[in-house]
Amino acid sequence: MSDATYAVVFTGEIADGFDKEEVKAGFGRLFGLGAERLEQLFAHPRVVLKQGLLREEAERYLATLGKIGALASLEPPLAAAARVAPAAAVQEDLPVQPAGTPEPAAASAATAAFPAGGVQVEAPAAAAPVATPSPAGPFAGTPAAAVQKGDGFRELPFEFTGKGGEFFRIWIVNLLLSIITLGIYSAWAKVRTQRYFYGNTRLDGSSFEYLADPIKILKGRIIAFVLLVIYVGSDMVSPVFSAICALLLFIGMPWIIVRSLSFRNHNSAWRGVRFGFDGRVGTSAKVFLMWPLLGMLTLGLLFPLAMKRQQRFLVGNSRYGSTLFDFSAGTKRFYALVGLGLLIAVCGFGLAFVLGLAFGPLGMLGGMATYLAIFVYFNVATTNLIYGSTSLAEHQLSAHYNYGSYAGLMVTNLLCMVLTFGLFYPWAKVRTARYAAEHISLLAAGDLDGFIADQRSGASATGGEIGDLFDIDIGL
Repeated sequence: MSDATYAVVFTGEIADGFDKEEVKAGFGRLFGLGAERLEQLFAHPRVVLKQGLLREEAERYLATLGKIGALASLEPPLAAAARVAPAAAVQEDLPVQPAGTPEPAAASAATAAFPAGGVQVEAPAAAAPVATPSPAGPFAGTPAAAVQKGDGFRELPFEFTGKGGEFFRIWIVNLLLSIITLGIYSAWAKVRTQRYFYGNTRLDGSSFEYLADPIKILKGRIIAFVLLVIYVGSDMVSPVFSAICALLLFIGMPWIIVRSLSFRNHNSAWRGVRFGFDGRVGTSAKVFLMWPLLGMLTLGLLFPLAMKRQQRFLVGNSRYGSTLFDFSAGTKRFYALVGLGLLIAVCGFGLAFVLGLAFGPLGMLGGMATYLAIFVYFNVATTNLIYGSTSLAEHQLSAHYNYGSYAGLMVTNLLCMVLTFGLFYPWAKVRTARYAAEHISLLAAGDLDGFIADQRSGASATGGEIGDLFDIDIGL
């Protein structure tokens, strides 16, 4: 007597902490479906995704779907076929192509959940698959190779796959439409740009997602524009009113920082799990107003400590799902960073001054070289320090920017921008993003699947805190 088999039925239900667009994207990656086919899939009230599965296979299938936020059910095949609408009403041609790259959040379970013959999405009333994928199945692709490190850590490099020519087409259209609409389209331009860079940035085979609503960005920009007009026009009213406006803007900066970070993080996601930011305005006021003021009052002696407090606030209040990041850099490292930067500045400008007295124009070139050296030093040293001191649970981030290669990147970008009157900007932005991805990695402590699943289970408890009156992008 043969074992009972089951059908996996999807009715369009979404798990808590996910939204419809996230789940659609997950389906697209998992089954290799395009936008049109995804719309057809989600338009049906009931879709039989797979039939003829043994109980254990079917449960693994459900678990894999659950990781992308799709809630499905198990039913005997005859019951599933009997409960769908008539074939004439729901029959759809949903050809499935094997996805070249897996959804790695489910990858470890996928090879067990999906039979060796590949994934088959079936029309609800169909007795046989509407398409047969290749035997390799949708998980034939593999993510970027992970380097095995000591103590059980795997180094997972970031990847950036964007191209300058692709982004140029997006950028030039964004620019023209923003000019034509007097800046209104700039909100949609930002979303298109962010989605391009997020979507082309991958970690362990999965792309990041930018989920912001352009309308909310537009609201923030209108508010910012009104405040800017008031501030600029305050001089025409009276010096006292201008001073009051400047003071209010200064006092309001901590709130702006918190709201902007909350918006950005909440609308950033990886493997279907959103990031978040839990910083409070009062603490923001301390680290961005009080500590810099103390730095000035102590003639700069407390500036490194202020920098450390600011980074700890920014990193320590950021989270992935329900887990907060941790920032471990000590005060001495910030004093060393600033001290070496000051030494470069003093020596560089001193040499430029001497060259200027002796050779004239060489002094100007020496000054420009010093500015570049300071810029490169602080960017490289700060990036390596911040990422190298940031961890998420047992997982550690790492950065290894190089002074020589980063300086070469900055110089060539600047020269090409000047020679092309700014038209090289899209290529410069892509080159910078690719450099960052190539020099930042995640040291993962074992398999990420269990950690990601935990974040999804906790998402419903933290996912709704941003949906208030001020869910707008204040930052420009």
